[in-house]
Amino acid sequence: MIKESEQQYRRVKLFVRADPELGCERQKQAVLERLNKLETRGDIATYEVHIWAKEIRVAGPLEATAYYQRVFNHFTAFQQWANEQSVMLNSAFNIQLVRCEITGETYRVLSLPSICVAVYENDELCGVYPHVDGNTVRTVSNCLNSLENSSPLEYAD
Repeated sequence: MIKESEQQYRRVKLFVRADPELGCERQKQAVLERLNKLETRGDIATYEVHIWAKEIRVAGPLEATAYYQRVFNHFTAFQQWANEQSVMLNSAFNIQLVRCEITGETYRVLSLPSICVAVYENDELCGVYPHVDGNTVRTVSNCLNSLENSSPLEYAD
């Protein structure tokens, strides 16, 4: 059980894709409603919504932009957390090679999940959802359920 004094320092960052996606729009709305409820009830101190694209080029002409830096700073922190917890993010974040048949260009892109939640306690990243723990997928819904029940976040054993 999480102590009340610890709950007030728990904050959430929600990352969602900007473009409407079939099958995801109701889920995006439901997650926003649940986060609002969690904040109103005091289960979390606050939440932020960050909008991102479906994918971003790993290196290229936009890497000096603030948007690019923000996305990769988050991804780097998420990957570091996953490594420390012995969990995997590659089911949600995937780097792939893309080739344009017209121009002949080849480059790597990072695919971003439709919905991702990062939980911070006392400004320390303590959970990224979705992720895979062994054979178990820990979803955004799992995370929100834990926050609603004021129970510890589930990830690596």
